[in-house]
Amino acid sequence: MTPAVPEGFLDAVGPVVAGWAWLPSDPGRRLRVEILFGGSSMREAMRVETRIEAPADRHRPDLEAAGKGDGRCGFVVPVPDALAGREHAVDVRLPDFPEARLRGAPRLAIAALGLVTLRALRPTDADLARLRAFLADMARLNGGIPATAVPEAADVRAWVAGGLPGELAGDDRCWLVAERGDRIVGHCRIGPDWPAPPGSGALALGIELHPDVRGFGLGRSLMLAAHRWAAGRCARLELAVLPHNAGALALYRALGYADLGPVALPETGEIHRRMALGLPARGRPEGTGVVTLVV
Repeated sequence: MTPAVPEGFLDAVGPVVAGWAWLPSDPGRRLRVEILFGGSSMREAMRVETRIEAPADRHRPDLEAAGKGDGRCGFVVPVPDALAGREHAVDVRLPDFPEARLRGAPRLAIAALGLVTLRALRPTDADLARLRAFLADMARLNGGIPATAVPEAADVRAWVAGGLPGELAGDDRCWLVAERGDRIVGHCRIGPDWPAPPGSGALALGIELHPDVRGFGLGRSLMLAAHRWAAGRCARLELAVLPHNAGALALYRALGYADLGPVALPETGEIHRRMALGLPARGRPEGTGVVTLVV
């Protein structure tokens, strides 16, 4: 008999903790969730201060439309007053399935982002290790396997050092990182890649932010830094986004990206939206200096 395996996701942390959990093999069953509120950093996440149990029985039309039973598998739990406005870690467990983990957890609830530095990735062992730790964390949050999702340090170093024949090494590519304290919380990679067609004068842009730091405008700042770097190096930037990623689509459109229609991811055939932004020509491209933001 196939063991019962629950599904679920921690959607949001902030004034409330929200997400969903359900059991595909028994879709009418309402699962119990236990919210764990921990210390003031991910390193202290196991220092549990408060536990709150709640049923995952709220109706969510989006989950019903996605085929998650009747959609009555959401949960919303207010943050305890003692933690309101204070940075703290949040995890979610399923008491009836102690080995199961919700995707998207654990998370850090951040009231104010504070100082964030945007800069180019350095091909040093320390920087590469921190980037790979960020990518591994993102893979785990999204339900992936870090061992297969995270490139080797040597591959990242080789990509950063690459360049077009006859040009300065790295002049057609840049890997930007956003760091908060000693933690990388986002990155943006610009270079020759899918979906930009080879020889078209375009470079591809890929951006990823940790869910802890979304909603503060950091994604916009990171993309604008990428635009400044790319102006004078290429005629346009192209990117691909999943059609259901409404937040990303809204940001790209607000920044002036035009929708070029559907495009299939070469590895899986999954359909994305291909978008492009024309860039102004400049006599002298900007470098990748350090920019410190207060968000």
